[in-house]
Amino acid sequence: MANMRGAGLVSFTAFIVLSQQPSSLAQSPPQDSTNDIVISSSKPETAASPAPSPGAQVSAGRSAVNFQDANAVLRIAVPKTLQNRRTAMAYTYKISYRNRNFTPLGKLIADYSAKYDVIFVEGLPYRRQIEENQKPLSPTQSADEQRRYDRTFAERSRMTVDQKRDYLRRPWNVDVPLPQLTTLFTNKVVGEDAIDGRPSIVLESKPRSDVFPSDEEDRRALHKEVKLWIDREDLVVSRIEATLVADDASMLKGTVARIDFLRKDGVWLPSHSDVQFRALNDSKTVIGETSEANDDFHRFHVDVRLLDPSEATSIPSQAQ
Repeated sequence: MANMRGAGLVSFTAFIVLSQQPSSLAQSPPQDSTNDIVISSSKPETAASPAPSPGAQVSAGRSAVNFQDANAVLRIAVPKTLQNRRTAMAYTYKISYRNRNFTPLGKLIADYSAKYDVIFVEGLPYRRQIEENQKPLSPTQSADEQRRYDRTFAERSRMTVDQKRDYLRRPWNVDVPLPQLTTLFTNKVVGEDAIDGRPSIVLESKPRSDVFPSDEEDRRALHKEVKLWIDREDLVVSRIEATLVADDASMLKGTVARIDFLRKDGVWLPSHSDVQFRALNDSKTVIGETSEANDDFHRFHVDVRLLDPSEATSIPSQAQ
């Protein structure tokens, strides 16, 4: 397919930000787009909805986890998942990306693919494009990519250690309201499953109708229903599914994003993501699907200065 740059194609990065308006509706995913998530909340927690679940309690460190209590599981799994995410950012890998747009009647109007290498620039992960629409980059595209790399290198070389540490605290580019689940949502255990061959507990979270958002972050959180698969042993999220239940910016109700993870070296790494979306583009409804497949993961050297003190001894510092 012809080069789609600047063609107005609606697209999203891997781990889609469900509530973010697409940046300039470009054909390729934004390179370093993230939404910060506040880990803690001072708001009172709600009682968990009762639901059947096998195995009443499992030891997690020094405390026991009641798998019949969805909120009890979330209180442990959310911080462990966010810490796992920071650990996962110490890996290089390859990305195969594809985005397609359709009219409401199902006619294909755009089809774009690309490949990227996730490498490290000044100690932080960086997505470098190596292919577009199943072809190597042209000389002009390669020059553009090199200029983007040079700008990123210059910007990051001026960042302080604290600024780089803040960057590594950012979660996936999916605007999943993990910290708000126990305060703004009704949560219940809905079953069991196996992810990457490992048993998991499946939780379902729906926005409560009796709460009022205190800020913009809470308001956008209530636009989603969330389903989580939580590994029974690690108590880390191994699959995420988020569905828009209300229009949010240019994203329309019914948009669904999903991330699957695989376990390597004791770390859960994002292996695949896909989004089935409906969006407004110049007042027209566009239906689309975006997918990213990640592979060839390798642990990279981690500058221990960038880690939180509690993580400095838990993350290997040598490439493998």
